[in-house]
This record gives sequence, structure tokens and C-alpha cells, in this order.
Amino acid sequence: MASRRSFIQIASGGSVALGLGFRDLFAQAVAYVMGSAPGAETVINGRRCLYFGGTGYYAFQEHPLLLSAARQALKQYGMHSATSRNIYGNTPVYLEVEKKASEFFATEDAAYLASGYLSNIAGFQGLVQTGQYDLFVVDERAHYSITDFVYALQKPVFTFAHTDPEDLGKQLKAHVKAGERPLVISDGIFPTFGVVAPVPEYVKVLEPYQGAIWLDDAHAIGVLGPHGRGTYEYYGLASDKLFFGGTLSKAIGAFGGIVPGKKNLVQAIRAGHIMNGATASPSPAAAAAIKGMTLLMEHPELRARLWKNARTLKTGLKQLGFPMNDTPVPVAAWTLKSGQDMDRVHDELMKRGICIQRTRYVGAGAEGALRAVVFATHTPEQIQRLLAELKTLV
Repeated sequence: MASRRSFIQIASGGSVALGLGFRDLFAQAVAYVMGSAPGAETVINGRRCLYFGGTGYYAFQEHPLLLSAARQALKQYGMHSATSRNIYGNTPVYLEVEKKASEFFATEDAAYLASGYLSNIAGFQGLVQTGQYDLFVVDERAHYSITDFVYALQKPVFTFAHTDPEDLGKQLKAHVKAGERPLVISDGIFPTFGVVAPVPEYVKVLEPYQGAIWLDDAHAIGVLGPHGRGTYEYYGLASDKLFFGGTLSKAIGAFGGIVPGKKNLVQAIRAGHIMNGATASPSPAAAAAIKGMTLLMEHPELRARLWKNARTLKTGLKQLGFPMNDTPVPVAAWTLKSGQDMDRVHDELMKRGICIQRTRYVGAGAEGALRAVVFATHTPEQIQRLLAELKTLV
């Protein structure tokens, strides 16, 4: 029997009660209200401040070309098609998103979904239908969009220790029976601390089995890899047993879920409950997604600038004594000796016009963490200001 005990641990970040974690998140959302599009400077509670608090990595959410594309689509197609795409809900703009995504990710096809949160369950359903995977082995700190849905597939579910290939091997050995095919499930980039899953080691561990890997690559799409195709490209991995889904709301600057892949998987997703039962994304968001992917394909220097800013931020945080990884992920998180201390630093930075996150998001633990996310649009001076103010507070 699969253990269900770890589901509550996963959803709460591993060590706090489920309800408490979500109440804290909602309280923070009410306390801080965004009054402009996310960018290097953003209006929070009516005041413009330096913004290191979100995941719009290129600030495309305020880019004039995306906004122009969105306005044109709104005028031509309205808000959305008001029905499932499997009925009369297809429009040229939805079809073009999928065409552009398959070009961006160099795949045969891509399924465009109503939200990034749905990309995991749609992918799981498609893989079960086409691949007949018998059980799931999930990183214990996987994102809510994985843990909320993986049990609904009515297959055995087991967890392995966070980013631990050795424990993954132990779980596979303990639970995979002869003839069974496991699906290993993980985030590509874990959202709170920006850790990249050690996927090459997972591939080695899976070699004795007829298994596959699924990544929630929401934070890696547009960020990792020479072409921005995500975690697999970052590691130089290519295989018909490596699957992923993600969102167009972060680096791409738009909205909606995306599952690139082979035609049989994409067709299974299109025929599945998620796409069949949901109205498509807003037309303006779809048009913005096309433009966002186009910009990243045409301007690789944007990724180079983002990676440079990530390196600058992490180097400065290391100099302040905080352990940081050396990846180009533009997410940095750290803890202090107590939750009260982290509250103090966060609140004082806000008073000084600098917004970082005081987060209790998945994987942050009982006391939570402080988290700063850098954009490609941040200047060196803005990053140095954050570091200088932090130095006076920690």
C-alpha cells in the first residue's frame, strides 16, 4: 500500500501544519497589495519600491510588445472562447500558442492549458493513458500542484527524500515489482530555495527499471538552458522517457499551462478531462505568451543578463554569510536564527522601499525563510542597494 502520511508533510513544506501554512500565506497576500505590473520597481501598498518579491524573471508582464499583442487579441477574439477547446473553443491564437511552444521547446507538439497549476495533472493523466505507468515516486517537497493531484490517479504513490538519488533508489527497490513501470516526479527548480533537481543522477538510478521522469518545470522554463528550454536542457539530457510541464506566467510573462512533447502524449492530454472540461485561457494571455516566447527566442542576451544578475545577487549574499548554490537560477533564499528575526528584516526592508519575500511557501520549513528573486531588468545598482541594506540588518 502507498503511504498517504507524507502528503500533509509535502503540502505544508515538510514541518508545519497544513492549515497554518496556508493561513500565513493568505495573511501576507492581504497585507501587501500590488498596484502595478511586476518589474524591477513595483508599486506595493501604493508605494513604489525595489521589487525582489516575485517570479516575473524578465518583467515581460509589463513589456509593451506583450501588452500590445494582448490588446489586439482582446479586440479580435474577446476575453476567451467561453467553452472547451474540444467543442467550439479553438481560436487561431490558441493554436498559435501551441505551434510557438513546440518551436520554442523543439518538440513535436504542445498542449496549452487553462493554467500552469493544471499542467501536472494533465500530464500525469496523459502519461498513464499512453505509457501505463504503474506507480509514482515523488520528491517529498514537490510542489502543491503535484501533491494535490497525484493521488487522484488511483495508483500507488511513494515519496523519496528531497533531491536524494540514493533514497530514490531505495524506494524504487522497495516498491517496484517485476514488470511495473515507475514514474519519478519532481520539481525541476524547487521554488523556495531555487535548488535544481539532480536529474542526471535520477536517470542513472532509473536505468534498471522501465521508468520515466516527470518534472514540474514552472520556474525553469525560459530560464535554464542555452535556449531556455528548462532543466533537461540545462543538464544536456534528451530521452523519450523525460517529460515535463510548466507555466507561461513566470518567465514568459503571460498565463496558462504548457506541456510540450510527442504528439501521442499531447493528443492524450487534449482528449483528457482537463482540456475537455475547462474553458481555455483568456485570449489576451495567449497572445502575450506567443510574443513572450518569440522575444526569448530572438534575444538570448536576456537570459545572459538574468544569469549575470543571479550571480551578482548570490555572490553578495554569500559575502554576507548565507549559503548559496552556484546555479544560474535567479532565486535566493536564506534563514536567520528565528522567525521573529526574519520578520524584522523583512519589515525593515519594506520601510526602506525594498520588497523581498518573507515566505512560508512549500519547502520553507516551520520558521519559513527570506527569499529574493532577481529579474533581468534589475540594474547592478539596484542589486547592490539590496545587499547594502541587508548588511546593516543581519
